[in-house]
Amino acid sequence: MAEDKRVTDEILKADYSYEFDKIRQNMVIVSHFKYGKARDNFASGRVDAIKTAELCIEAFKKDKNLEHLADAANYLMFRFKYPFEGEEYKHTDSDGSVGTIGTPINMEGDY
Repeated sequence: MAEDKRVTDEILKADYSYEFDKIRQNMVIVSHFKYGKARDNFASGRVDAIKTAELCIEAFKKDKNLEHLADAANYLMFRFKYPFEGEEYKHTDSDGSVGTIGTPINMEGDY
């Protein structure tokens, strides 16, 4: 069990960004005061989280400002937190994955 935790901790240390989470959390706090409660803005569809996230990604493509990616992630998180009718989280296996653009290192030669 301790070995599993150590492996998990090593993976997260190498492949996860807690800094990203902290930046996003701070942005949510600032946005709460600037725009109001997220529930009021996103649960009703008053703000379109998906289209706004897409705007952030487009802005990032133009100016390479990583802040836009944190913004986009927050908008996607709000959509996840306040899904619309008929939307739900369903875990998919690799057969249900949309795939990637490019070849992940562990997939080389698997064609």
